[in-house]
Amino acid sequence: MKYEIIVPEFAEGAEEINIRQWMVAVGDTVKKGDNIAEAATDKIAIYIEAPADGKITAILAEEGDRTLVGQIVGELEG
Repeated sequence: MKYEIIVPEFAEGAEEINIRQWMVAVGDTVKKGDNIAEAATDKIAIYIEAPADGKITAILAEEGDRTLVGQIVGELEG
């Protein structure tokens, strides 16, 4: 099954965040809840977690990209 990796809501009213670092690469195997990317604003840093067990099949946002809450930034095949 294909899963989308999305930017979670992280603070009330916040809409954008920068992808700081991917901790995985395409082809890596992850478990649900694993931290797979770090994202940050000027004031806060968060981790984006794997939505399911599986293999990373696509990274759609590069390190340094500004992304929106709810935006798909990667894909996972579980």
